[in-house]
Order: sequence, then structure tokens, then C-alpha cells
Amino acid sequence: MASPIPVDQFELSVRGNASVFFPPQAYYQPDFYKFEQAAVWRKDWICVGRQEEVAEVGDYFSVEVAGEPLLIVRSDPDEIIAMSAVCRHRAMLVAEGSGNCKERFVCPYHGWHYDRRGKLIGAPGMTGVASFNRSEIQLPRLRLELWHGIIFVNFDPEAAPLAPRLAALEPIVADWRLENLAGEFSFIPNYKQHFDYPWNWKVYAEGQSECYHCDKLHGDTPCMQGVDFSSIEMLVNDADAGVFAFSMRTKVRDLTLNHLGHAVFPVVDNLPDPQRWMSYSIIVAPNIFMQLMADSVILLSWFPTGPTTMRAKRHRLYPPSTLRRPDFHEVHKLETEAIRYFVGQDDAAFARVQTGLQSDYAPRGPISGREPVILGLNKWLLDRYRRADQAG
Repeated sequence: MASPIPVDQFELSVRGNASVFFPPQAYYQPDFYKFEQAAVWRKDWICVGRQEEVAEVGDYFSVEVAGEPLLIVRSDPDEIIAMSAVCRHRAMLVAEGSGNCKERFVCPYHGWHYDRRGKLIGAPGMTGVASFNRSEIQLPRLRLELWHGIIFVNFDPEAAPLAPRLAALEPIVADWRLENLAGEFSFIPNYKQHFDYPWNWKVYAEGQSECYHCDKLHGDTPCMQGVDFSSIEMLVNDADAGVFAFSMRTKVRDLTLNHLGHAVFPVVDNLPDPQRWMSYSIIVAPNIFMQLMADSVILLSWFPTGPTTMRAKRHRLYPPSTLRRPDFHEVHKLETEAIRYFVGQDDAAFARVQTGLQSDYAPRGPISGREPVILGLNKWLLDRYRRADQAG
């Protein structure tokens, strides 16, 4: 489909230091939401989670991307796959949530059986049905790539591989060895990873991509009080690839997001001392934010669920030795309270931005010099809007 908002209206958002934000309608119009799902979310690499979520053979978790219910499955010791969760008989979801399927997925509606790779292996009562050929039935598969333990999927079989696009980030993430870290969810029972919100996904993506607000909205938090905001430096600014990274110097060694503003857990193994005086932020369009800190890494991903709704998935990654500490749960409770306070400040702001964007008086305000990633994201998105609009 063609864009329901004329694409030339977005040109005002990519004019360097004279840029303004996207048209307000792009954050709530249902037809534009549908256009964007096809233009972006069904065409690009989407982060869906971490490898330790499917640590054992048969482990799976479900995720919805662009309205499609998917399963991420550890099909074999050395293989993780992504496939549709929609049964090929009557479109029932064969599995939801997370768990271990053992050898097979069994559709709860009519009992069709699929192996761990999605191939149909059993269908009760279908003998003699002329329109049924078991050997031809398979849950549709998507492309999947792992990058340092992070799982990405892509609906587009023609899309370029992911790893070359992220090459510029390698020198930044190298010292953290992300693939060797583990999410706190793997050690905390009933850990809450998913959060549903009443705002457009771009409101969230923009908020995670800039620190113009950090010393204002979060000015009372120890973490932000320990940052030298005059030191912001763009390290990667590749609007074509949708990959961005910036650093800030810290006033204290081992700054982290918690109740004290400095690490209460051991730093990441062999982290060089200069890195312990820096904070690194990474954004990968359309749905990743990472914060590299001395003792841990915050990994956020998000998925649109409607024109004005989205779901966020949160991980905080630590060295496994930290997660195994006898005092981890007790110490982490204080850290968690501080994180929830910090996140709550963002949540309140994002909800009010969404309300304001739907006002008759909603502006297309100027993009500040401290919001360079938003300008880059605008360019990345506009390129995809143009392509989809021309095809439409």
C-alpha cells in the first residue's frame, strides 16, 4: 500500500540541524500503522530475545512481530529456529508463552503434532482426506541470526545478512563479551520480562535514543547525577544501516543504573579501566537499545501491537558468576527498586507525549543537537517509507 501520509511530509524530519519531528499522525493513525508494519517490521531484522531463553533442546518462547505469532525454538543443541505458531489445520496457535516442548508441539485444538523444527508428524483422523498430504505440511520458517547471543528474525527472504550491518559495533561491545553474559530472568523465578504500554513504538524508540532528557527527567537519580553530559560523543552514526552508538564520560568509576549510582556487583571480567569510566549507548533500528555499564548490560527491545500500543521486552545481562552469588537476590532487590523508579519516569513522560501527539495543537517541534540519533532514525525510516510507498 502507498503511505496514507504523503511521504514528502517526512522530508522536513531529515534536514540536518533544521529538522523537526515526524508528523503527529504517524504516531496514531491506523492506516499509517498498517503501512509501517509492511514497510519496516516485515522487511528488517527484528530483535526477539536472548539465546539463554532457549538454553535446552526443546525450549521455546513465543513472540508477536508485525501481527504474526512466532515461536523461537532450540530445535537441536546447536540450532535455534524461528517459525510460525499458527497450526496449518485451523489456524489455532500450537503454543504460547514459553516452556519445553520435549519432542513435539501438539496443537491443543485438534491434536496435530509437529516436531521441534515445525514438520507435521501426526494428524488424527485425517486418513483418506484428499486435500491432506502430511509430507507437504510444515510450520512456515523465518530467517534467524544470532549476534553475540541476541536473537534476530526476518520475514524477508531477500534481506541482506545482519552481521555485516553491525560490524561497526564490534569494537565497542568486544570487552563485554555479550554472548557470555546471561539475563537475570534465568536466575530469578517469575521474572517479568514483558510490559505493555499505551503509546506508539516510535515514542519509545525516540525516548531510548536520546539523552537530551536524561539530566532533566532523571536529574534526581544517582545514575544520571554521575554522568558528564557535556562529554557526549557519537561513535557510530550510520543512518543507512540504522546503527548508532554514543558514549559519555562518568564522574565516578563503575557507574551503573541502581540506587547508589555505582556498581554493587563485580565488574565484567577483564573490563579495561578506561571503559569503567564510560557509559555506552547503542541503538539498532527498529527495536534495540543497549546500555553498556561496568557490571552489566541493559538490553531493551520493543514491538508495536497497535497504532498507539506496544510491548517492551527487558533484559539486564550479568556475568553468570554474578547471578550465582548467594547474595544476588537480596542485593538486586534494591537495584530493581531504583530501576523501576527510573523507568517509571520514562513511562509517565511517554504516556503524556502520546496524549499530546493526538491533540489538535500537537507540534512538529525542532530536533535538538542532543538528539542526533533521532535524526538518524528518521532517515532510516524515511528510506523504508519511500521504498514501500513507491512499491504501493
